[in-house]
Amino acid sequence: MLLLTALCAVILPATEASAHIKWFYPYDLTQAPRDIGQVLQSNFVILYIASAVAIYVFFVVDRTLYRTGFLRAPLSRLMISEDQAYWIIRICVSVMFLALFLYGLFSEAMYLTPELKTANPLVKWVQLAIAAVVWFRPTVPLAAIGMIGLYFMAGQDYGYYHMMDYPLFLGLAVFLLFSTMKGDGWMTLRYVALFATTGISLLWGAVEKFAYPNWFYPLLDDLPFLTFGFPPELFVMLAGFVEFNLTFVLLSSASIVSRLVAFAFNMIFLLAIYIFGLIDAVGHLMIIAVLLVLTIRGPTKAREFLVLSDRSRWTEAYFMTGLWMLAMNVIFIAYYGLYALMLGPEAAAAVPPPAN
Repeated sequence: MLLLTALCAVILPATEASAHIKWFYPYDLTQAPRDIGQVLQSNFVILYIASAVAIYVFFVVDRTLYRTGFLRAPLSRLMISEDQAYWIIRICVSVMFLALFLYGLFSEAMYLTPELKTANPLVKWVQLAIAAVVWFRPTVPLAAIGMIGLYFMAGQDYGYYHMMDYPLFLGLAVFLLFSTMKGDGWMTLRYVALFATTGISLLWGAVEKFAYPNWFYPLLDDLPFLTFGFPPELFVMLAGFVEFNLTFVLLSSASIVSRLVAFAFNMIFLLAIYIFGLIDAVGHLMIIAVLLVLTIRGPTKAREFLVLSDRSRWTEAYFMTGLWMLAMNVIFIAYYGLYALMLGPEAAAAVPPPAN
């Protein structure tokens, strides 16, 4: 399973683990997710158990590397400063919103991502303002306010269940909004918000593959080599587990592995740009920026909250496997539960058709 997981992490480059399916193929949120009973079939159970075993083995290795301090000293010398990481995020925010402005000026405007199209003429000017004010430290919080405004405007047009795909933008807004606050506590809050919402965005997208596998079949019809001979339904389910597992590892590894996973994830997103083009670069630029910061800066000290230094690494691995199960179950239940609450039979009729 470890070998298979690694293989899938390589072969999912611009598709299941990387390209956002709503940007390139039809989707329909007025149709309810696949029935839970259809999801929880034998293949799902087998992959769930195999993933739990793989997660346990991974964290035995991860905590062993952490306790021995493997490569900790040389990596600490290579770690960039807080100010440099802050500049990376701000530059990428400016580039992304300038690109969105240009798309709105010369083509079709979008709020934050390619499928969130809008005819509102104000949007592109808000995007231009964000691209400008984020360069100056005193006005950076204004960029955060503008981003929050665009997020909720998109929610009004497309529904807030749809916007559950993109909590990253709220985390990014928190990161920028509190950027003028000094002290280690504020810095930790900013990075935890940024990294956690990025992870939640990826975890949510992984569960989407269980709930709406039919959205991905047209992609596999166009690029059949991606399946490596697996039946499409099995492949999409496997892709969901791979994406979920790698994201969980990214969020919770305490050793050098977290930075390696962030680097590998970024290579996958960059390869997606080669296949899907410039629009994919715009849509994923902020995830790429966050993963770059994770790679060259590493996780914050808040990650050590998950380290049980007074227990054996076997016990730690057991604990982390339990957290993985909790995360999988909570995100899965939230995906279906929030759909029922926010897009029930009456509310579904109010969701606009996808602008594909």
